[in-house]
Amino acid sequence: MTETPSRRDTALAYWFSRSGLTQRRLAAEVGKRARAAGLRIHPDGTRVRRWLEGERPRPPVPQFVAEVLSAHCGRTLTPADLGLDDDQQDDLARYRGPHDLLATLAQTTPPPHRSTGLPPAAVPWEPERLLEALHTWAFTTARPLPAQAGPGQRLGEADVARIRDCTAAFRALDNAHGGGSTLAAAASHLAATTHAVRDGTYTDRTGRLLLRELADLAGVAGWAAHDAAHWPHAIRYLTLAVHAARDSADTNLTAHLLQCLARVWGYLKRPDVAADCIALALYGCRHHAQPALRAGLHALAARFAAMQGQTAEVLRNVSQAQDIFDHTPNAPAYVAYLDEPELASTLGEVMLFLARTTGEARHATTAVTLLDAAAAHRNPTRVRSRAFDAIAAARAFVLVGDVDAAHTYAQHAINVATGLDSTRVKRRFLDLAHEITPAAGTSPNARELRAQLCLAAGVTEPDQWQQGNR
Repeated sequence: MTETPSRRDTALAYWFSRSGLTQRRLAAEVGKRARAAGLRIHPDGTRVRRWLEGERPRPPVPQFVAEVLSAHCGRTLTPADLGLDDDQQDDLARYRGPHDLLATLAQTTPPPHRSTGLPPAAVPWEPERLLEALHTWAFTTARPLPAQAGPGQRLGEADVARIRDCTAAFRALDNAHGGGSTLAAAASHLAATTHAVRDGTYTDRTGRLLLRELADLAGVAGWAAHDAAHWPHAIRYLTLAVHAARDSADTNLTAHLLQCLARVWGYLKRPDVAADCIALALYGCRHHAQPALRAGLHALAARFAAMQGQTAEVLRNVSQAQDIFDHTPNAPAYVAYLDEPELASTLGEVMLFLARTTGEARHATTAVTLLDAAAAHRNPTRVRSRAFDAIAAARAFVLVGDVDAAHTYAQHAINVATGLDSTRVKRRFLDLAHEITPAAGTSPNARELRAQLCLAAGVTEPDQWQQGNR
């Protein structure tokens, strides 16, 4: 909690400030709507002030408040958006300021069991509403931090550095051993750390830094959940992380977390939602994006365009990614991973998608070149990425008809992934097993490879799992 007094940070206070209404005017308009409904409800400015400070009015007043603010804010708001409904605990679609966010993150818990690896029939949120709640980050300033003095210790830059170091350790573990080995520890640490921040006292500057580090930590937990096939948890952590990053005022981190969220939605067969996440990230960081980050966003825009068969949009974004990319010295960890091999890997998979959707051999040849380069130059500590690079290269060689080269790369991927607890890698093995099946009838290498891929994924037949897109 900061030591500078200010109005309590609530969803209602935020939308009230955007409406341009006074407390007395809001009270009058709520009373007018109540009378039109045949109800004797007569709030005054003092009552509105209490609502803004956290008092919750009884139904049907929240609905009248939502209708009035909707009319003045130019968008449809519900009582849940204002934090006034009775069942809002897990509604990721509503606005979250720092006060609300810290309370929610402090309740973070890891998934209670290991995933089966199969995609859920549905995640419990409408993706369009989740995006709608994030749109304002691109053009509004960060909200005031909570003003109440907490019961905990005073926090400073040493605490910021400690959170950052722990996040770096979890990120390294996730890269080296997979999300299945990292998720429970990262989620538990996120909850404990958020408790300390929620109950502590700090300056406004330190508070922004603490929010930034919590956002990065929540992003790592979300990515581990994605890798471990816990997609509802991944969406939850990453959406909360975006809210935290936007109120830390770090636009580059917010854009990075949006692209993580985009990758999850793309994996869940919603490239349209994923593309919207990328468009929002590009717009929000338009004035401050580091070149590597912007290039990575364009590369992902190309990926999701390829998944939707939008060839012209694919080629435009590939060109922009290659033109914009530049190494950023001393970049934060969430940008530093966007090096030349990462860009080559992402663009190689884009061209692989494009080769399949268009049937043009030249795109497959480009994919082979890019993925071969990524596999050759990837940082050795990025174990999961090295496995993905080798699998993607093998898939590209299958597409161009070079089964022997595909066998070589797939064997390398299997060796690299030994001991890696990553459901996404296992699913990629099965994607490759599906694609090598037509050649298994005539090629001993293909038959052997298919069996080895199934063994590495822990199944006897590829159809035991549904195919996925990383």
